[in-house]
Amino acid sequence: MRLPQELLLILASVIFLAFTIGYFAYFRRPEGTPWPMRVLAILSGATTGGVIAEISGTRATWDSFVPALVLLLASAALYGWAVMTTRRQRLSLAFSGDEPDFLVAEGPYRLIRHPFYTAYLLYWIGGTIAARQPLLLIAVAVMAAGFTWAALREEAKFASSRLAPAYDAYRRRTGMFLPWRIFRT
Repeated sequence: MRLPQELLLILASVIFLAFTIGYFAYFRRPEGTPWPMRVLAILSGATTGGVIAEISGTRATWDSFVPALVLLLASAALYGWAVMTTRRQRLSLAFSGDEPDFLVAEGPYRLIRHPFYTAYLLYWIGGTIAARQPLLLIAVAVMAAGFTWAALREEAKFASSRLAPAYDAYRRRTGMFLPWRIFRT
C-alpha cells in the first residue's frame, strides 16, 4: 500500500469510529432505538465496510486522493462542529417520536438544517471517490434516501410542535443539506 491509500484508509476508519461512538453515546434515545434507525445503522456499517474494503484493494491516484481527502476532512469537521454546537442540548436519535422542545440555529445550523446527515453523506461520497468504485454510489443513494426520510420526519415533528412558526422561518432561510447561499446569486 502506498501512503495516500493508507492515509485515506486510516482517515475513513477513524471518522467512522467517531460516527459509531456518537451513535451509541451522544444522541438521546427518549424511547429506545426506533427500528428505522436500526436499519439505517446496519446499512451505514455495510456501506462503510464496502468503502473500506474497496479503499484497501484500490491504488489511490492523485485525481481520486485529493477530492476524497477534502470530502473526508470536510465530513469530520462538520460532524465535530455539529457535536460541539449541540453538546449542551443533545439531539434525539433519528426517527425518535419525541416532540422537539428547542431549536438549534447556531454553528453549522446557521447554514444547514441537518449537518449531521450532511457529514455522513460527505463521508460516503468521499469514501466512494477514494475507493474508485462507482457501484458504491448505489449504497450512497440508499443512505441519502434514508437520511432524507429521517430529515423529513424531523421537520414534520417541528411543523406540528409549538416551535412551528420559528422552525418555518428557520427552514426558509437555511438549506436542508446544503447552504442556500450556494444557490443564490
